[in-house]
Amino acid sequence: MRCQLRCFFKKTCECPPEQHSLPLHFRKVVEGLGPTFVKLGQLLSLRPDVIPAEYCDELQKLQDTVSPFPFEKVKKIIEEEFNKPLSDIFSSFEKEPIAAASIAQVHKAKLKNGKVVAVKVMRPDVIKDMTQDIRILEKIADLFEKHVVESRPYRPKRFVQEFKEWTLKEIDFRHEAQSMQEMRERFAASAILKIPEVFTKYTSKKVLTMEFMDGVHINDEKGLKNLKSDRRQLACNAMQIIAEQTLVEGIFHADPHPGNILVIAGNRFVFLDFGIVGRISEKQRRKISLYMMYLFERDIERALHHILELAEVSEESDVEGFKRKMLDILSTCYGSLETNSLSRALYDGVIAGVPYKVYFPSDLVLLSKAFVTAESVGRNLYPQFSLLTDAKEPVKKALKKQLTPMRTIKNLIKNSRDYSDLIEDLPIHALRTLNLIEKGKLTVTIDNKEFLPYMKEFHEAHMVRMMGMIVAALILASGVTSYLQQGPRHMLALPMIELYVALGIFVWMILYIRKRRWTA
Repeated sequence: MRCQLRCFFKKTCECPPEQHSLPLHFRKVVEGLGPTFVKLGQLLSLRPDVIPAEYCDELQKLQDTVSPFPFEKVKKIIEEEFNKPLSDIFSSFEKEPIAAASIAQVHKAKLKNGKVVAVKVMRPDVIKDMTQDIRILEKIADLFEKHVVESRPYRPKRFVQEFKEWTLKEIDFRHEAQSMQEMRERFAASAILKIPEVFTKYTSKKVLTMEFMDGVHINDEKGLKNLKSDRRQLACNAMQIIAEQTLVEGIFHADPHPGNILVIAGNRFVFLDFGIVGRISEKQRRKISLYMMYLFERDIERALHHILELAEVSEESDVEGFKRKMLDILSTCYGSLETNSLSRALYDGVIAGVPYKVYFPSDLVLLSKAFVTAESVGRNLYPQFSLLTDAKEPVKKALKKQLTPMRTIKNLIKNSRDYSDLIEDLPIHALRTLNLIEKGKLTVTIDNKEFLPYMKEFHEAHMVRMMGMIVAALILASGVTSYLQQGPRHMLALPMIELYVALGIFVWMILYIRKRRWTA
């Protein structure tokens, strides 16, 4: 790690500013710092609420490819995980990996029952190395938040904590297997999405065995032609999948970039790599659905109401400033057919809150990014893909599923179980309260201890204001008396007396205020 950091500073010094843009140089440095920082960069690329958008775009190009580790180590890890020889599990196992990345590499194999599988094997020592790097990141984030005031609105400590949670899940393949199984069950009946089957018998913390999927990548022009794919239909299907995952099921692939997507026959998609999976609660799904529905109807006020209900707002939040910013964003969104983008409106909205201290849950940020990525996939497949027409229908289908009367009734029934005791006891408590009111025995006790500091502060402030008025009156009276210079001789000293009294009261006020500040 220390060696990598030395390289970081060396590269920074050697790289002339005109040679690379800052985002490009930042990406190259991250690639050279090892697996932890590559993963950090990948997560940052999904979080435009933490770093500028141009850095997010550049970090999406991160090359998470490294040299494969030897087959002997692969064999050793598998045999240690399952306490049996490799030959007892697989009838064949390709020694050369079909993919190698910073955390794991994937080998093609065949089980004893004849099923062709992809076996994902974790790199040796990756858990120890990444755990050490995360500790360093936690210290760096703590220093940033303490000493760099400008970083505080972006909450670096909180982001590193989120990264730690994601990473600890990603270096335990059982979490990924669980997410794949859940997604596969939810979309078992889908005609447009296929999730690989997980073989739990041969899955552990360091090994993940799943169904091998033979498809083509979305940027493989020749492969798509051979499949006779309808590119426009594929683009619509991409939007429908993300909309159903996020708005209906509440579990979604948080990083659906082209490298994690395959196309198979029948205009269907296969999703791979479930290391980052987002989850949205029923309440959040409903609010997002209403937000999108009102955006379709161009009812901006109601849309803003529902998006703000998802936000974390405090006394320091500038809600009105955020609303004005959102109005600008939505005005641009509705400006023309080219810029009209429902997902962009959601995406820009959740990242616009940071300067106004209006924060949204990280899963909601991932959701908005997933929508934007799905639209980008649609444009790659079908350049004429219209966000106003083509993307509107699949999203509306998901909205209808989320906002059906039957779904609302089911939610009411589900919630009624939680409130059954309250509903049962409510008439009794209501009658007791009415009887007390009727007999004049209802008493309300107010604990004034909480109000005493405020009352004292108000009293002291009022007293200072009164003294200030007296000082002003004495100075004014002194001036008037001095100007007139009439009356008995002994009265001529009166202006000076008034000034001395005013000065005395003024000095007392200054000392009193300073004493209050010292003791506060």
